[in-house]
Amino acid sequence: MRKSVMVVLMLMTVLFGFAGEKGFLLKFHQALIDGLPPSFEGELQSSSISKKLGTIPKDMVAPGQKLRLVFLYQKGKGVQLQVRGLTKDGEELYGDIFQPYMRLFTLGPLLLGSPSANTWEGYTVTNLVDDEKSAILSLVPKNTANEYILYIDKQNLRLLRLDFKGSGFLTSTILKFTQKDGYWIPEVFLNKTITEDNPDPLPERYQLVNITIRK
Repeated sequence: MRKSVMVVLMLMTVLFGFAGEKGFLLKFHQALIDGLPPSFEGELQSSSISKKLGTIPKDMVAPGQKLRLVFLYQKGKGVQLQVRGLTKDGEELYGDIFQPYMRLFTLGPLLLGSPSANTWEGYTVTNLVDDEKSAILSLVPKNTANEYILYIDKQNLRLLRLDFKGSGFLTSTILKFTQKDGYWIPEVFLNKTITEDNPDPLPERYQLVNITIRK
């Protein structure tokens, strides 16, 4: 009898802890989305973006246009990275060359859609650190070896840093938000990707400029 009671208590502790972690994650996710406008866009700049845009053949650039990478966010639909300034043929051939960057700028699954319990059904959520000022959450997509680690300012419910662990690499991104028209928009992404071949890389700064809010 005593053993059965202990098993039940342990199970309740695990369940309530899980619910608490998921509950905090949903609260944070909702605050993140609520702080964003219905839609915004800006030009995303970095040294690697400039270098990659420079590899596009000149005959794929529309006359009189300058190539630029536009970060476009729409609430409920997520993020797109669009190369603008291309010809029609250029759009077909080079319009998606920044697709590998999507994981970084969608902040894992955070900006892909609307917050709900369904968003996190396929993740195992673990609270790694929890104090008055901060929380660190581990999000592991089920049936994978990948892991997202969120560093959260609990007082403002703002994301400070996002790590993504994949097979043989770790991508770590520190974020800076800017306030514009009463909204909080991720403006700077300070990122570095650590691999076995490059265990101590220099960080790269990605910045949104010419941000335009659409309602």
